[in-house]
Amino acid sequence: MTDFLLCKQDEIQDGKGRAFEAGARTVAVFRVKDKFYAFANKCLHRGASMCDGAIADGGATIRCPWHNWTFHLESGRNVVDPSAALRTFRVRAEGDQLILSV
Repeated sequence: MTDFLLCKQDEIQDGKGRAFEAGARTVAVFRVKDKFYAFANKCLHRGASMCDGAIADGGATIRCPWHNWTFHLESGRNVVDPSAALRTFRVRAEGDQLILSV
């Protein structure tokens, strides 16, 4: 497993996402109520950038910006078809910094 220093926690606004390069992959990181979630940045449907998606359902899901495919923030699973899931990654805070493990 490799760790990547992403940014300071306060550089991601609550309810928003941001894309980061982590080696050969791009990861979308979202902040919801001071909790952080990380996913592969491409929607499974047509490859839209998930970091541009909208937090929905009271902070429980993320919706694709193109076709509204919806995924659970905790698991990355699609709301309609749980067998379809975004790849998730571990993100943690160390002091005021965010660290991504891939």
